[in-house]
This record gives sequence, structure tokens and C-alpha cells, in this order.
Amino acid sequence: MNFQNAIFRARQVRAALLCGGALLAMTGPAQAARDAAGADAAAAAPAAADASGDGVGEIVVTARYRQESAQKVPIGITTLSGDTISQQGAFNLKQVVQQFPSLNIQGFSGRNQTITIRGLGTNAGGTNDGLEQGVGLYVDGVYRPRTGSVITDLVDIDNIQLLRGPQGTLFGKNTVAGAVDIKTRLPTFEPEVVGEISYGNYNAIRAYASVDAKVNDDVAVRVSYLHSSRDGLIYNTVYKQDWDNFNNNAVRFDALYKPTTNFKLRIIADYSKQTGDMGFQSVAAVLPTVLASGTEVRGFYRRSADVGYVPIAIDPFARKVDLNSGQYDKMPSWGVQAQADLDLGTFNLTSISAYRNWKWLPNYDGDQFGADIATQGIVTTRQQQVSQEFRITSPAGKTIEYTAGLYYFWQKANDDQLSLYATDASGWLTTPNTTSPTAAASALPEAALNGLGAYSKVIPQTWSYAAYSQATWNISPRFRLTGGLRFTYEHKTGSYNAFPTGTYASLDSFPLAQQAAIAARRNVLAPTGSYSASKNTNNLSWNTVAAYDLGDNIHAYASYSRGYKSPGINLVAQSNGVSIFVKPERVDDYEVGVKSRLLNGHLELNADLFWADDNNYQANFVNTTVTPNVQYITNVGKLRSRGVEVDARATPFDGLSLTLSGIYNDAYYVSYKRAQAPYLLTGSAAFVDLSGRPASGAPKWSVNGTAEYVRHAGPVDVYIGGDGSYRSGFYAAVNLDPFSYVPGYALFGLHAGVRAQGGRWDISGWVRNLTNKDYFNTKTVNSTYGIVTAALGEPRLYGLTLRTRF
Repeated sequence: MNFQNAIFRARQVRAALLCGGALLAMTGPAQAARDAAGADAAAAAPAAADASGDGVGEIVVTARYRQESAQKVPIGITTLSGDTISQQGAFNLKQVVQQFPSLNIQGFSGRNQTITIRGLGTNAGGTNDGLEQGVGLYVDGVYRPRTGSVITDLVDIDNIQLLRGPQGTLFGKNTVAGAVDIKTRLPTFEPEVVGEISYGNYNAIRAYASVDAKVNDDVAVRVSYLHSSRDGLIYNTVYKQDWDNFNNNAVRFDALYKPTTNFKLRIIADYSKQTGDMGFQSVAAVLPTVLASGTEVRGFYRRSADVGYVPIAIDPFARKVDLNSGQYDKMPSWGVQAQADLDLGTFNLTSISAYRNWKWLPNYDGDQFGADIATQGIVTTRQQQVSQEFRITSPAGKTIEYTAGLYYFWQKANDDQLSLYATDASGWLTTPNTTSPTAAASALPEAALNGLGAYSKVIPQTWSYAAYSQATWNISPRFRLTGGLRFTYEHKTGSYNAFPTGTYASLDSFPLAQQAAIAARRNVLAPTGSYSASKNTNNLSWNTVAAYDLGDNIHAYASYSRGYKSPGINLVAQSNGVSIFVKPERVDDYEVGVKSRLLNGHLELNADLFWADDNNYQANFVNTTVTPNVQYITNVGKLRSRGVEVDARATPFDGLSLTLSGIYNDAYYVSYKRAQAPYLLTGSAAFVDLSGRPASGAPKWSVNGTAEYVRHAGPVDVYIGGDGSYRSGFYAAVNLDPFSYVPGYALFGLHAGVRAQGGRWDISGWVRNLTNKDYFNTKTVNSTYGIVTAALGEPRLYGLTLRTRF
């Protein structure tokens, strides 16, 4: 407790130091009058047209904290502007993922989302609060450790940059797979009102408004509000309602204080809340009852008959479920952050301070279908974080360019886990797994488990301290060498406290002959246990890059990076034989690439080869050989990701813009000798050797393309465009269970509209998943219930959008 108090006291001191530094800068010598919009607008803009007005527009990025052409940044990077995203009817990160072939997001709820780049990151579509993300999610420079806090509607987005490969010598938090860097629009000193309203099928409504105002010559503010809602995509036959609906509301306050040309302070406060009957999975298939050994087991239909449950037809894309318990979720999130930038001419100083709070408040049907086995199966999460980053950056164009920083990060998750068993629990869970006609009669009496609750309090915490630096030596106008180092020290703690709860029959109410069996079963389903653990680790990671200009418009580079992810912590019942801490993850990443601008600027073609060896790969794992299933973190072994990526943009003639991006990724387990055997081998093999097999969650092929044609017609522009993407199949389960295979799929979209030249108004129509393709996002094999559950991809969505700006 004393250590915690010290942390919060330190946070107050840091805030005072930041304010003090800002006051010093504000009271320093005044600079010449500034152009209020100039530098800030340029820093926010992801793209600018060529000076000639002809050819592919140049993309300007700030990935290395200075404005530079994306073509000259020697890493794999893809950028999407906010306008491009909204024109396609994409309003959140999961919808945007189709535009980033290297990126994959699996999941079925606001909490249970996992994200990978090039097959590395975190897999299996479920979240474990003891496991750090392998992909860094940043919003305006602040790290977001919970994917759920970023997958809701995007507000005030200027651009999204995907940086591939380990990041750590430039970013605050070290990541082994890459980073998704989301930038929002800066407030402007020119008064502006922006409005947007969309209406689509499923009664989808999205209304957004922002107001920019100049308070005085030094202060500009923006206030934004967003509401979005949609009726359900999946019909619940029990409640006779459309579920998988949502209602989102978000408000954002953004203030920019710029008293001089060399200092600015940006303060952002935001709040959002998502609610809806959502976060469940559909039954995608029933597991076979005859195993590979020839043994016949008591499957889904027979156990259903044992308890008197009649399932609905198993057809996931009929989009019907029969969940008979509540499924209402709430996900509030809020935060405040302050970024101060001081330009001293010879170098720039930056400070980013942030506090964030995220909650996941679910009400889940525990078995995910219509039987009364488990009426609840929830993990209520209350997560908070504090981060502080100090950074110094040299100006661009010098012989030596450098960036160095100090980073502090603290986070705490407070999880309440509850499973509540009901009337069908005994009949389903205690019936012997045989096809004997008398097996059902061997089950424990209904009252044995009815009302039993399994509760656990889980609290993981992380304190992370790091120093990082990166420098580029411009040896000649064409040749550059870059090197970076990062030292990280982390202190992790965790506590676990579990005990039975609920209202259930006392043991002495059962015949003496049954009491021992009932007590044993209750102890398995609702264990009692308590422990705490802590661990300190430190690590040195680095990168080296050699870049050479083969011509004025052809840039080549080669790099080697070492990435690091700290140990994961498992806070589950120790009786399951799971290690509390898993080994840290280490990635060695090798890349060579070429970025080119050809045909007088009408074609931009970039390609890179990558090879990454991931040692002690950490993965979410579900042990299906025990009842109930236990999810924990494990070191898979060594995983390799290697392949080629291509990004192209072209303007064949005036008005037509084309893009094409794709990845071939050969991701596989180099060494994974003790993987849990798949379902069909249950009982005949505990483990299998998956060495040499494809890695889970990693499509081998992913491709995306877009086309848009704009025609000038007097005072307006008429435009029409389309987009298409393809992802090949992959296994969702870490152990590559064949029943977790997600088939490949292709998606297409269209958009068309008319807008005033100058952007005063824009009206467009759009459609996503034009062909109404049925596809899965992820799958889970559940041997306890004898089924495969799945998160479904969205059906065809279409609508109209009206935007105005004045």
C-alpha cells in the first residue's frame, strides 16, 4: 500500500513539474507573431498534394516525431486519412482493419479482442489481463493497453498509421509486433463547425458534431460529440428481440494553448460509453461424438436431451441464437492527457502526461445457448493507468538527428470473475462421458449444483520504467545509419482470491452416500484459494537501420530490431498446474525494403521482405480437458513470421486514384512440442508436436485494393469508388484444432457522392460487404458443451452520409 501511495504522490509531483515547465515556457521571451494555423495544421495532416498538383499526393508522417515523407522513413508504414475511412462507411478500428492487410483483430466483445501484425501479437480472440499486447495502440501519443478502449467509434480522427515491426526505441511502450498510431485533429484558431449524420440499414444512426472556437489569440478549443446506434444483427428466439445491437455516446474536449511560436500545450479530456445486448458468440457447429480412437462420447445433442433442452437449428448465418440469460454490456471509458512541446531551436522538448480509466461491466449467459447450465459467466474489469513520457528531439536536416526519452507507465486491473450454475448444471456436467443408456442416471441430483457460484478476485499490476534513444547519422545526402537502444525495468504483482458463493443446498441435505461426490464436484467448479506473487525484470532492446537513396525517388533500407515483451502473469487456480509467471517474449526482426516514386509521380510502389523470430511466444490458451475450461497464458515456444509486403498507389490519369496493398506471411511454429491435443484426440493423447505447422491467427495471404474517380463538374466534385479485400483461412485456436479453422473470405464495398469544392458539404452513399458474404471473425472449440462457438462478421451494411463544414 505504501508503494501505491508513493506512485500516486509521484503522479502529483509530475503534474506539478509539467505545469511548472509550461509556466516557465509561457513567461519566457515572446517570439515573433505566429501563423496560428500553419505549423499545427501541417503537423496534423497525413497527406499533402504535390506542388505540381499532378501525380500521387505525398504522405507526410510524424512516426519519428518530425515531419517527413513516408517514402523516406525506413520502416514498413501504412497511413489512412480520416476522410478516406469515413467515406467508406468505416467508423471503428475493426472495420478499418480490412484496409491494413498486415493487421488482424479477432474477438467477440468489447473486452475480448486480440490484435496481431504479421501474425505476431496476441492471439485466440480472448483477453487475459496478465498478458501485455504485442501490438501497441496509441491515441495522440498515449498507450492504450486495452483493445476494447479503441475499437468503439473513432472521434476527430485525422489519420491512422500502422507501423510494422518491433517498436520501442521511439515509442513510450515497447512492443514486439508493431504499433497502431491514431492521431486526432488539432483545434484550429479559425472558428469552424463540422457536422455529420449517417443513416443506414438496421436502423443505424451516426451523428457527429464538433465546434472549433478561438478563445483568444493564445487559446483554441474544440468540443465534439458523437452518437451512434444500431439495431441488432442477430435474433434471440427466447427474448424475441434483435440482439448484437449497440448504443454509443462520446464527448471530447480538446484545448490548444500556444502563446508563442515555440511553445504549445494541448489538453484533451474524453468520455465514452458503449451499451448493448452484445458480446456473445453463436453456435457454429456441433462437435462429432466419435473420437479419432473410435471412442464414442456423449455429445451436445445427447446431453441436451438429458436435461430436457431442445436446441435450435445449428446454422450460424441464419443469425439466430437462443440465449436464455441476459447479455447486456456496458463499457465506459474516460481519460485526461496533456502534451507540452517546447522548441528551443537546437532541440525540442515534449512531455506527455495521461490518466485513463476503462471499465467492462458485462452480464453474460455463461453457456452461450438455451440450456440452464451456467446463467452467468462474467469478468467485470475496472482498469486504470497512469503514464508519463519526457522526450527530446533534434531538428531535422542535421548531420546527426536524435530522439531520446524517459517513460513511466502504471496500470492496475481489478477483475471480479463469476460463474453461476443453474438447474441443468448437474445433468450436463456430471453425467459420465459415455453413450451408456444408464449414464444420465449417474448424474448428481439437480440441487447439487443449482445456485452454486464460483467467484474470484484477480488484481494484476504493472510498474514500468524505461529510457530510450535513437539517432540517425546522415553520412552523405544519400546514405544514413540509424541506431537505437531501450532499457526497460518492470515490477509486476498479482493477487488471486477465490471462494464459492451463491445460494445452494447444504451438503447435509443430500444422502450421505452422495455428499463426498457433490463436495468434490463443487470444489472443482468453485475452488477456494488465495495467493499473491511479484516479479522484477529488466531488458535491453535495440534497432539498427541502414538507408540508401538509389535515386531521388528510390529509397532502400535494411534493418535489424530486437523487440521485447515482459513476462505474463497467470492469476488462476494453482491446482490447474499453471505457472504463475510465463517467460518474457523476445523478437529478432530482419527487414529489407524499397520505396519508390515512379512515372513522374503517378506511381508509388513500396515493398519489403521481413523475417521475425519470436522466442518464448506468449499466447492465450484454453485448456479444454478440464471442466470448467481454464484460460491462461503459456509460452508456445518459437514462432517465425516471414514474408513480403507490397504497398502501391497510382494516379493513371486525372481524377482516378488507385491503391493496392498486400502481404504474404509464412508464419509457423518453429518449435511447439507440447501443444494440447485437439478435440478429436481427447483421451488418446494429452499433447501433440506442432513444430513446423502454421501459427494460429495468421492468414497467409491478405490483400486490399481501392479505386476512386473524381470528376469536377462546375462548383462540385462527383466521385465514385470501391474497395475490396481478401484474407485467406487460418486456425483461431493456439493448438490448431481443425474445428477452429476460419475459412478465407473476400469483402467488397462501394461509395459514391457529390461534394462542394472546398469541402463545405458532402453527401454520399456507401455499402460495406456488398455481396453479403457470410464469414467468421474467430472460433472457439468448447469440448465441455460439445460445440464450436464463433463471432460472426458483419452482414451487408449500407447507408447515406451528409457532412457539412462552415
